[in-house]
Amino acid sequence: MNPPNQQYYGQYPPAGGPPPSQPGQTHPGYQQPPQGAPYYPPGGSPAPGQLPYQQPPHSNYTPQSQHQTSQHQYPPQQYAGGPPQAPGHYPPAQPGQYQPPPGQYQNQPGQYQNQPGQYQNQSYPPQQPSQPPQGQYGHPPTQYGQYPPNVYPAGNANPQAPVSYPTQQYGAPPGAQIAPQWGQQQQQMQGYGYGVPPTPTSPGYDPAQRAFCAPVNTSADVEDLRKAMKGMGCDETALIRILTSPKYDNPWAMAQLVGDYNKRFIRDLAKDVESETRGDFETALLALIRGPLENDVRNLIQALDRAGTDEDALMDVLLCRSNADIRAISAEYRRIKGHDLLIDIKDDVDDTLFRLYSMVLAATRAEDAAPVNAADIDHKVTELQRATEGVIGSNAIAVAQIFTSCNAAQLHALTEAYMRKYHRSLEEVIEKEFRGDMEDALLYMLESALDRARTDARRLEKPLYRTPRKDRLFINRAVSLYWDRNRLDAAKAAYQRHSQSRASLRVAIKAMLSGDYEDLMVALIREKR
Repeated sequence: MNPPNQQYYGQYPPAGGPPPSQPGQTHPGYQQPPQGAPYYPPGGSPAPGQLPYQQPPHSNYTPQSQHQTSQHQYPPQQYAGGPPQAPGHYPPAQPGQYQPPPGQYQNQPGQYQNQPGQYQNQSYPPQQPSQPPQGQYGHPPTQYGQYPPNVYPAGNANPQAPVSYPTQQYGAPPGAQIAPQWGQQQQQMQGYGYGVPPTPTSPGYDPAQRAFCAPVNTSADVEDLRKAMKGMGCDETALIRILTSPKYDNPWAMAQLVGDYNKRFIRDLAKDVESETRGDFETALLALIRGPLENDVRNLIQALDRAGTDEDALMDVLLCRSNADIRAISAEYRRIKGHDLLIDIKDDVDDTLFRLYSMVLAATRAEDAAPVNAADIDHKVTELQRATEGVIGSNAIAVAQIFTSCNAAQLHALTEAYMRKYHRSLEEVIEKEFRGDMEDALLYMLESALDRARTDARRLEKPLYRTPRKDRLFINRAVSLYWDRNRLDAAKAAYQRHSQSRASLRVAIKAMLSGDYEDLMVALIREKR
């Protein structure tokens, strides 16, 4: 194909006249236009918006034959407005602004093709590509921040109208819908908690919560606390009345009371309580005035420092907690103890249980708002069966990884799906395949997901009726529920509904405890003495 007007390059035959018979021959009457003057095709001036074509000097052009068009050499030309930006591109004509260095521009096949709206003429209309131009990796060449050109969804006849482009997989052709595999991965990511709001920290675990707690007037209570512990003896009734007052239901209100007492008397309320009280009554008061976060950390320190690890305390503090709470507990432990919590756990538990707690402390549990994905649940059910009943010797690490990555709703769905698929209870499978602390930890996570209120009731009843009674465990569980009124009310209702005697928790406490300790625990479950 010849370039546009190549047959008459440098010669201007009159309209309707025959072309010259020999190369380089001019028509009689033809006047040479000045060099650099704009060239207009036959028919008059250019169309609106069309740029004039710069005509090269005709005297230097000597074509050899009609079949060697691609090998023609063109002399340097004058371009106004700057050098050529790309092969076949001519900038706007503004005479006298730019003179390129000497050189030759070789014409390649298809190089000087007309673009829409540029250098059009009547003899050679612009060629429209049959497909959108392809760039690297199959994507159309685009500018940064723009959508691909010439790609319009089916039915959109107006290219100027705003278009919403579908999400495309990397390397897919323009307009291709997202791959099914990637859609499944997005659903799985949502199932693990990505893209959903994080579960907020529990009350008392984030200092930013203090801004939302209205200050209370503690002046009278501070004086009464000091009077109750001053001099000979201690007024335990006054301590119970003040510290369990509804004014201090919020952990940050309790922290204000403690801080005001310490500032008013230049003393430490916790040390005064330790010096004036004894036994389980002292333990319960300290657990209350420390607040939920510090009390959790103190329980962990005591559970790991004593001879023989208290696995019950570890489970109470670390399992079935939100990611935000786990991060707060880890940071507070590091602040108080000076090193990471996982280091102390590794020195006190076996390797399997250490692997479980390392997954918990990684804080990668699905957030509470994460949805239940049916395909993901079915896949995990299959993995659980392969890790337990489907293999000789259960794979505790695989089971722990699944349990610690699911929120309560997902674990509940996992239990139901396992029963439908294998006609066996997942709880029975755990009891059959595991023993000891690993069994207790997995069952606690599973039972809490199925019925949290009933699990809380059982965990209050078990240390209360155990022989010997584990008062510290009962105190910590009761105090943790004290800071969550809704959870405490649900646990009390479940206790009365599922206990063997059908008695309330208050009746059980009064039957098993006595003295000031009894009165304090009744007040902590928000019942009248």
